[in-house]
Amino acid sequence: MALATAGILRLVAGPERGARIAGLSILFGFAAAWNWLLLAPWVPVDSLSRVIHIAIGGFAIGFILDLIQPRRPWVVAIAVIYAIGSGWSTISGGLLGPAPDEAGGWLRFVFYLLFWAGLISRLDTVRAEGPSGLVICFMLACGLGLIGQMSGEGAMAATAYCLAAALAGYLALSWILALAVGNAVILGGSGAVLAMAMALADPTSQASAIALSLLVLVPFADGTARRIPLGPAALRPAIYPLALIGVALLPVALAAITAFLFVGR
Repeated sequence: MALATAGILRLVAGPERGARIAGLSILFGFAAAWNWLLLAPWVPVDSLSRVIHIAIGGFAIGFILDLIQPRRPWVVAIAVIYAIGSGWSTISGGLLGPAPDEAGGWLRFVFYLLFWAGLISRLDTVRAEGPSGLVICFMLACGLGLIGQMSGEGAMAATAYCLAAALAGYLALSWILALAVGNAVILGGSGAVLAMAMALADPTSQASAIALSLLVLVPFADGTARRIPLGPAALRPAIYPLALIGVALLPVALAAITAFLFVGR
């Protein structure tokens, strides 16, 4: 669905504006799966049910930024506010939820913000490499799905796989048409992936913290992928995403194996 929606948005809105707003197709695909495949609740009662709300917030904010294209400092400030709001809602149960009454809650909040800032910054850095940011989000979603599956967290695994499918649909079109990666993809993709990671990192989850920590290596797989000889320079843009997927598979596989060995620890 994400692939078809992205194509329609680009066709209707035109090459320039269509490329900027086509990232919304990821949200449409994920929301459709959330509603009809996962049959998940829309009321944010726990960390897992808040995933769709955090994703909607990221894509909506990113979409507005892509349309109005404000100065860089405004984009950074809005991204920081989005990260703070998403992290706070996860540990407190809502945007205006109560503050944590234990040091552990505050520690989780700080970690969430650090991871959020790190991933958004990383995706922004690789933005010029075409679909590299999408590949990173896709591989993270696959890794989270495998960790959830190996840990016995079926609902979380299914949610992560649906997110991965939505990302894969847009990745295919972005790869073929060389679409620009806009703020909607960066904020929405990172927000959805990190919301899923926070759900798996919740104290009630059986997922291994060690397995989740191994996925931190995925956003840096491009450093190794760039060193792989990919043949003629003309073919490199088309082949490079495959090399990036191959390199990112290693930490994803290690995370899945670790989750299986240390489930609940």
